[in-house]
Amino acid sequence: MYADPSAIRVKRVNLSLNAAEMRVIEAVSEINNMQPSTFIRELLMEALAKQIHGGNSGAGACEMRAAA
Repeated sequence: MYADPSAIRVKRVNLSLNAAEMRVIEAVSEINNMQPSTFIRELLMEALAKQIHGGNSGAGACEMRAAA
């Protein structure tokens, strides 16, 4: 049925935002004619690509690191 069954997105992540954060996500995603979930996913994947390829350096790099 699918060309690549491994590409089907079945894993989910819950994200809690406050009202102001959600308004920003909704506004920017609407400007880009995207669903908020699609916008957040693309934003996340871009940030991860920058991390993998060394796009962040210096003080800004710690912002994307997971805190223990």
